[in-house]
Amino acid sequence: MARLGLQRNQEFLRRGCQGVAAFARQNQVAETVSIVIPTKNAGEEFRDTLTAIRNQTCESEVVVVDSGSSDRTLELAREFGARTLSIPPGSFNHGETRNLGIRNSTGRICIMLVQDAVPIGDRWLETLAAPFSDERVVGVTGRHVPQPDSDIAGRWQVEYRGEFLGDQMLIQEMASWDYFLTLNFEQRLRLVSFDNVCSALRRDFWEKCPFQPLPFAEDLDWGVRALAAGHRLVYDPAIRVVHSHTRPAAYHMRRSYISGRVVPKLLHMPVTNPGVRDDKEIFAQIGFVCGEVQAMITEKITDWREFSATSIAEPRPWEAFLSAVGLRPPPPNLKLNTVRESFYHVVGRVEKTFARYPGESAWGSVLVYALAEAVGSFVASYYNWCESQGLLSDGMKRLEAALAQGV
Repeated sequence: MARLGLQRNQEFLRRGCQGVAAFARQNQVAETVSIVIPTKNAGEEFRDTLTAIRNQTCESEVVVVDSGSSDRTLELAREFGARTLSIPPGSFNHGETRNLGIRNSTGRICIMLVQDAVPIGDRWLETLAAPFSDERVVGVTGRHVPQPDSDIAGRWQVEYRGEFLGDQMLIQEMASWDYFLTLNFEQRLRLVSFDNVCSALRRDFWEKCPFQPLPFAEDLDWGVRALAAGHRLVYDPAIRVVHSHTRPAAYHMRRSYISGRVVPKLLHMPVTNPGVRDDKEIFAQIGFVCGEVQAMITEKITDWREFSATSIAEPRPWEAFLSAVGLRPPPPNLKLNTVRESFYHVVGRVEKTFARYPGESAWGSVLVYALAEAVGSFVASYYNWCESQGLLSDGMKRLEAALAQGV
């Protein structure tokens, strides 16, 4: 584990907390910590975020960068003493908008927060700043807790991230770039994990390495570059914010697609053949899985393991229909249906969260969500492959334009 640059060190946290606590007692934290929050129509719930910041044991400067709110977002921000900046709605960019906020702040430690993330506890800020007692640390991030009323997909996304990163503090550092390139996808992702829903960074390093003007995953990109430059990141699950979303399946599909297009490139993963030959075959595989999901919902099948194992060998009426309209792949390819494999993999993961909420009766929603995730990631891998081979069709370019919006 040490070779991966992931270390668990409670002594590190203890020393850091003591240092920051002493700093706070000297009434200097307000001059050294700034919180940057991009906003747009944050609603009255934004008050919860601002109240939690005000209730911290340490003071801080708050800078709100608003991109065209038509509600009381700016009024609320000013009511709580925040500095406000306004930008045209169309100019919002995850990386550059945060750079703008940092440039207009004064803190030596800059906290990145989103409008609907509510810090937990009055020592959230103190704990978030603690690891910077180590001069090698340039970034810190924490854990999410789902909203009580979040749907099963929203809860699962938050809980799965927590399980992926673990319950212990991680000190992330890269032994060497060459070694990083030997790691698999999950190892690379865990190593460079950095999340601007709730994060902190050291200003003097940001001045050398600002966020890039990316529409997605600007935080992960920054994490890769920080570690590649020989610095450390810290993930501390004791730093927590309430944050989750209830989104329609179409949104999950778009987000899965964008993530599949962008994240492997940021992690410098080699492009792999997704196992389909052309556009017709990819849509045939997707069509087959859509039919399978429809059958599971219509027939109220909840024993998905048995269904997934038998449905290939036992044709059903809807399979004959798909075949008749040209949506079913030839039998030899059916067993290699990558979308189908991905779908059942996601269903199996989401089911663990679903089982913890016995009152939840939205199994059909789980299936649709898993389908959206699987389709999005598969289309992304196919697009990346076609792009690398110079084989992009006009149809895939139009699909890219449609799926890349609204995330």
